[in-house]
Amino acid sequence: MKKKALVVSILFGIFLISIVSAGLIDFFGRITMTVEIEEPVFYLDGIHEDGGVYHQIYVNEIPPEEEIYFWDGHRLVFKTENLGVDEFYSINLRGIIWMKTNNSGNTIQARFIKLNELNYEKTICDVEEIIVIGATDDFSKYEFSCSSNGEIDLSNYNRIGLELRGNGDENQEYWINTGKEYDDGYSRIEVSAI
Repeated sequence: MKKKALVVSILFGIFLISIVSAGLIDFFGRITMTVEIEEPVFYLDGIHEDGGVYHQIYVNEIPPEEEIYFWDGHRLVFKTENLGVDEFYSINLRGIIWMKTNNSGNTIQARFIKLNELNYEKTICDVEEIIVIGATDDFSKYEFSCSSNGEIDLSNYNRIGLELRGNGDENQEYWINTGKEYDDGYSRIEVSAI
């Protein structure tokens, strides 16, 4: 099975040097090893980009703590920087977000997207379940997931993102906490190979 990952592109230069050096080892012995590629973790960040609609996603780096506010009738988008790869292997995407709202029973819809440099978006997958938020003074953990339909072509869309959209009117408010470690970690997107 062929896998592609961000880690491979970052370590390509080191890997190439290892291959060249390994050719010399044939005269002296054999090298046997197992290479494990760890999938990236995308941490949600509170920093605004592009007029406030877009927020950053840090790849394998924990951002500073911040609360993000939004309300129904508006959307909230988190996106990575340019990933520098043309495709990504088939993946399951799992969102884990620490959120609260002002009214019990408020609902959020989520989808995972890919974006180009001009922020044109294309859906990777829609989360089928509506996320129902309970009203509390404390942030609570909400999880949701979906899977890509095969490999993700990023040749024209070089960023991965998450869109959240409230389903009610402007009186429904939400807060997401990023960069704060809870018992089950940070607000993040986890990926795993299918």
